[in-house]
Amino acid sequence: MTSPPTAAAEIDSSIWHAIAGAGVHVPTVNSAVYYFPQGHLEQCSAAANHNFTHTCPWIPCQVISVRYLCDSVSDQVFSRILLQPLYQFDSLPTGGGSAAADDEILSFAKILTRSDANNGGGFSVPRFCADIILPPLDFDADPPVQTLVTRDTHDNAWGFRHIYRGTPRRHLLTTGWSKFVNAKRLVAGDSVVFMKRKSTDELFVGIRRAERFGGDEKSEAAEAISAIESAVRGLRFEVVYYPKVGSPDFVVAAEKVNEALRIPWSAGMKVRMAVDSDDASRLAWIQGGVTAVTIPMTGIWRKSPWRMLQVNWDDPEGSHANVSPWEVEYLPLSPLIDPGFHPAKRLRFLPDPGILATDSSLLHQYPPAGMQGARRNHMTADVVQPPTDVPQPLNDIPQPPTKEPDEEVISISTVLTIGRSSSDIVSPVSQNGVQAATSFQLFGRKIATSTEERDAIAAHTD
Repeated sequence: MTSPPTAAAEIDSSIWHAIAGAGVHVPTVNSAVYYFPQGHLEQCSAAANHNFTHTCPWIPCQVISVRYLCDSVSDQVFSRILLQPLYQFDSLPTGGGSAAADDEILSFAKILTRSDANNGGGFSVPRFCADIILPPLDFDADPPVQTLVTRDTHDNAWGFRHIYRGTPRRHLLTTGWSKFVNAKRLVAGDSVVFMKRKSTDELFVGIRRAERFGGDEKSEAAEAISAIESAVRGLRFEVVYYPKVGSPDFVVAAEKVNEALRIPWSAGMKVRMAVDSDDASRLAWIQGGVTAVTIPMTGIWRKSPWRMLQVNWDDPEGSHANVSPWEVEYLPLSPLIDPGFHPAKRLRFLPDPGILATDSSLLHQYPPAGMQGARRNHMTADVVQPPTDVPQPLNDIPQPPTKEPDEEVISISTVLTIGRSSSDIVSPVSQNGVQAATSFQLFGRKIATSTEERDAIAAHTD
């Protein structure tokens, strides 16, 4: 999260998403979302220590508008998201994923090496990028060469000489590349994103910065604080979102959050999480195990689900991370803390969002205000009214029973059960693991397998 520049250009949403990366999700207009102030503050470290009088850990909102923009100086893409705090989501769409691309864009991003960023050198094009994004070369020519014309996010044209040469042979961008590096002030670690619009074969180029590029931290902090205070008061507010690989979204689709918080999380669960690949154009999956579930029970973030799961990832370094439940996917066939129950029984989906408090092992459900029938302020309808006793729109409700009183499970066995009497469900096994069968049960009826048993059944029937 950085302060938007005074001059920023609106760009095509499909180009914006290609530059931002596959792991970035921007909600659609009119969709239902949750705004997480903690996540907003994480992307604005200068405001993290601000002394808030009161706030809320999460706030239900409607997306009013989304603008896809690009910094005129740094070429970094960012978005402005206008949000309206709500009481309830009854009249809103249940979805809320990323906005659909206007046209399919094929993209490939490469992190620049020192050689790539050398203003006197060229750019080594990965084979995948050359084959999928760039126009085909004439390999009958000696050497195969062509001139590419690409447009940046400000609609400026850049010409590059694309040649296939060397020992071993490789794809290179030579003439024109140094001019581009100097103009964009690229350094090793930055990424260049090459894109092609599939319908027209137009080529585009974008920048993804590795580090902060400009921005006023004080201005950023003021904007974040203002947004949080407006959100808590129920006033329409705007957030500025700069996508960054590895930084979680702080405006999240409500449906996604609700689904994640219906799971009674506990230590021992196995999860997986989608992460950006090396080029951030595609997603890869990593797996790990939940080692702790931590929920603050005091302070302004009381009962906040933000980063409540501590996960030990199955990577060579065995790294740990605190993540939010909606960032991961539960693997239901994974071994849980209590192996005595079937995973399908342990994973009970509840009617309202809930999370498991590790200190008391009690399931606390806390649907947002309005979902609990909160009073409506007729002067400012459909906005959040923070409770007077607790600075959040979340209230305790009675713990649900672990099993409904009237719940009855009926199962029909399709297993062929062999035994010595009609009361046997499973035949006893001898010491050698073999049981001689004289009768068996088939669809509830006893079938004899010997003359003596048939005579006994007939006599009993008569």
